[in-house]
Amino acid sequence: MQQDDQQSPGYDYEPPGVDHRALPVSVQLTNYEEYFLRGVFGQGGSSVVFRVRDRNGHQYAAKVLTEKASRHSIQRELETYQRIAQNPHINLLTLHLSEKLLNPSPGYRDDVFITEACGPSIKDIMMRAKRDIGNVQSPTFSINAIKSIGRQVGEALFHLEKLKIYHLDIKSANVTFMSTVKYDVDTNLAQPSITMNDLQIKLIDYGNSLPHSTPGIPEIYKLVQPQNLRAPEIFMGIPHSEKTDVWSMGYLMGQMYLGKSIFMSRTGATQIEIQQSQFELIVNRMNATIPEEMIEVSRQGRKCTLDLNFLTNRDGNNHQDFSLNLMRDMSDFPLFEFLLFVLVFNPVERPSFEELLNHKFLANC
Repeated sequence: MQQDDQQSPGYDYEPPGVDHRALPVSVQLTNYEEYFLRGVFGQGGSSVVFRVRDRNGHQYAAKVLTEKASRHSIQRELETYQRIAQNPHINLLTLHLSEKLLNPSPGYRDDVFITEACGPSIKDIMMRAKRDIGNVQSPTFSINAIKSIGRQVGEALFHLEKLKIYHLDIKSANVTFMSTVKYDVDTNLAQPSITMNDLQIKLIDYGNSLPHSTPGIPEIYKLVQPQNLRAPEIFMGIPHSEKTDVWSMGYLMGQMYLGKSIFMSRTGATQIEIQQSQFELIVNRMNATIPEEMIEVSRQGRKCTLDLNFLTNRDGNNHQDFSLNLMRDMSDFPLFEFLLFVLVFNPVERPSFEELLNHKFLANC
């Protein structure tokens, strides 16, 4: 990656603290193509995503992998892009080019994915809107916006299911708008509300995606999904399935309504204690009864670090945590009816993407 003293042009929704002086001016590939930096879209432990343009001025995103990214995960991500290329969907990010960097910076691999460019993510909009009104309250999306975005996310994930792919990283940072959208925040309401000029979205980032296993061969347990959005079966050491992404989609829609996480750990000094706290909150908030067969599968798998003894000491229903108490107005009940339909504790009983897309809340979008 070429560097000089010129600072890269910024991006309105860049992560805080980006040092433009340390950014490369361009991304040079071994095929002699060059992409010029326009800013940073996002960064994580295993990659940084730049906003770039080619010599003809066409806008793209360049995902550069760090040394923390495994060769296996890079190959899986490429295979996901390849399957999508064979059968694309309007709400799924597509690959423009997979290449090697000519001179990778220290700490980075030579792998780079050049994809279509997108606008800000749901997380970007929510964080910016909160700053706009002085961080007093977390602005939220309207029911109609949640319905429209939820429908598109569901269709994208249903398409991935048909391609035999699990996404396993559904979160507000990985749902982006298709363009540099404009938004307003209505602060005259009891709960500040975000209104936008365009609600078309793309589901991005296949770095944690996994292919479905061969028919007849059960999935192997892996610790997947961000912890706040993690499905109950993953906490319990039970392998993921098509229903695991369904849980994250429901969580995302609830987060858009509340403006914050709906299952956030309350206590814990260690990672195990934090997971225990969050799992207990999920059980209480969803007023869930864990089937004995789930507990037995969890015990047999011997991957669960939770203490499930709290289940025998529950004092009936915890009405303080029951999810309907999060509803601001009875007019919002259709959304909560849908969330209760989706956020079913037992993945066997949780609806499929086809079923949730046919639910009356999303059916008429």
